[in-house]
Amino acid sequence: MVYDFLAIVNIGLEKFAAKEISELLNTKVYEDVGSVSFYSDLDAIFKLNIYSRTINKLILVLGRSSFEDLNDIYKFANYIRYTDFISRDQTFAVRVERIGKHNFTSIDAAERIGQAIIDSYIEETGHRLKVNLDDPDVEVYSKIRDDQIIIGINTTGISLHRRGYKKYKHPSALSPTIAASMLYLANWNEEKCLVDPMCGGATIPIEAAHIKLKIPISIFRERAKIGYAFKKLKFLDIEKYEKMMEKESYCLSNENFKIVACDISRRHIKGAKLNLSSALVNEFVDILISDARNIDKIFTNFDTIVVNPPYGKRSADIRYVRKLYDAFLNSLKRCSFKNAVVITAAPKIFKSYVEKNGFSILEERSVSHGGLIAKVFKIIPS
Repeated sequence: MVYDFLAIVNIGLEKFAAKEISELLNTKVYEDVGSVSFYSDLDAIFKLNIYSRTINKLILVLGRSSFEDLNDIYKFANYIRYTDFISRDQTFAVRVERIGKHNFTSIDAAERIGQAIIDSYIEETGHRLKVNLDDPDVEVYSKIRDDQIIIGINTTGISLHRRGYKKYKHPSALSPTIAASMLYLANWNEEKCLVDPMCGGATIPIEAAHIKLKIPISIFRERAKIGYAFKKLKFLDIEKYEKMMEKESYCLSNENFKIVACDISRRHIKGAKLNLSSALVNEFVDILISDARNIDKIFTNFDTIVVNPPYGKRSADIRYVRKLYDAFLNSLKRCSFKNAVVITAAPKIFKSYVEKNGFSILEERSVSHGGLIAKVFKIIPS
């Protein structure tokens, strides 16, 4: 049987989630703002929660509709049949993501949807479902955007960007789902040598190694006790998931690629080493203390750079960021490389020094990073 799915992804990076899902499931994927949709069987729940590196949450869609007011939302939610997905002895909660202008709040919508679910269940079974807002057995997810609403079941639980391998928390850490999307933008999977010259806690090198070695994220989430919501869903055959994990094999051998992680901070290098070890890829990443402003003195020939440099929050930081970007790009132009992918929340500054140092911008995407609107650039030598 084919089901409707919605994957919640980073805004601006939908293209890479769509490509990844299409390859993992061999299905057509439709892009939207901050999400992608597709049809597949229930095995997609296991496959994507285990293997996807670009999505944050996977929602099993129960219904989609348009609406005018809260009464329409109640009627739509009440129309859905929940007995196939929520057992009588299970608790539930409703989480609403609302985008656009409405004369009601997300809390108002959640309350109406919750009441509609209770009423629908009573009408069909005579049984009243219990609500547990803190730790529900089933989390009903609703996305409301303008006059459109989607209601479904969160199969992931805590977002997949919570990988579970980080022992050292960098103060400006990059989300792993963004890091993976940047690597796909760089087409590094087709290249051999990757350099991250400002690696921080090594998120980008770790994601790169995991992609190359095909290491599933599920092993780290399980180890860190970051539970999957689908394990509580009684309509799923969890034995399939357990068998998939038993058969899961990944090769921790020296493949034909090279990853180099650098940072000027000894503290960050120490933390990066902890993360690399925890992520089982310390043997596949060379790590160096070095200054990105002198990258040409360390490397002269490599394939790809993927990096999350400092972007500055205060005026003093901005002065430092200007000098850093200029010196880094000036040094980079003396190297031989194919492309660089950079994320920054100071895009105008970065772009000005890209032009000053003679690089060309192939692609530019707006993304949300750490609560800020940032941009991802793909640049090449002119």
